[in-house]
Amino acid sequence: MLRLADITEADFARSLRDGSFRLQVGCMAIRLETGIASLRAGLRDVYAHYPVSVSGGYYDFDLAIHPASPLRRWFRRNAMFSLSGQAPFLPMPVDSAHALFEWGFNWTVGSSVHQYLVLHSAVVEKHGQGVMLAAASGSGKSTLTAALANSGWRLFSDELALIDGAAEDEQNPLRLVPFPRPVSLKNQSIDLIKKRHPQARFGPSAFDTQKGTVAHMRAPDDAVERALELAPPRLIIFPQWTAGAPLRVQPVGAGEAAMRLIGQSFNYAVLGSLGFSRLADLVQAASAWELEYSSFDDALEALDDLLADIDG
Repeated sequence: MLRLADITEADFARSLRDGSFRLQVGCMAIRLETGIASLRAGLRDVYAHYPVSVSGGYYDFDLAIHPASPLRRWFRRNAMFSLSGQAPFLPMPVDSAHALFEWGFNWTVGSSVHQYLVLHSAVVEKHGQGVMLAAASGSGKSTLTAALANSGWRLFSDELALIDGAAEDEQNPLRLVPFPRPVSLKNQSIDLIKKRHPQARFGPSAFDTQKGTVAHMRAPDDAVERALELAPPRLIIFPQWTAGAPLRVQPVGAGEAAMRLIGQSFNYAVLGSLGFSRLADLVQAASAWELEYSSFDDALEALDDLLADIDG
């Protein structure tokens, strides 16, 4: 399949206008329709290495971002996200269209993909072992994920842990499903990652959003190329960045970990008994830890040590 970087700008713009554009992210494909030039440029920046089609084809989700109305197009310059023709969010300024696409795509998967248990968690992998970073907004989860993705860990996802229970291995029935997307960073975290990892590439910044300034770091090429390679969950980390805090690594019991994860699940209740059994399997398969830190170097070393203890 062609990569977005292989597509001419004319074909890219045409396919977005007429709805024949398809973007493949791991095991999922979307149809995307838009005529907004800033969104097209943002996609070029951060999805250049993803498989695409500009001639139609199969898709899982039908997404569109268009001006909210003809009048808003010219007077308020707002854009509206829609899924299958339905608009679940209020309009945002057209300059934030790329951020709107990323948030809308996350919402679509989190609210629709019920073959998996879906948790609000970043996921990374190293040495074939999956590590979840489950934390509320403001914990520094995405910043830590970006640092790991630029330090030898494979990015699975910045926002969504997709947990499949179809593995044939009775000892390890669960698998984490890659959904590698650009990493969403906010405010000071943007400059922090740019300074720490100058090789990282970013899409356009969205200013004055509800979260402040937002920019998306391009997923490493390796994460996209290996997007169909699953991994078993081995660690559940509840990270918290605290200025000036010494490193603290503390175990979390399986029951406590389960309760925390239920509060961060998109579809635990929807799945019913299947959600319960999959979550129970998860907290038995992966040991859970609190990780408080102020130094990224300390945090990365601690994660390497925890993973080494499992491998040993």
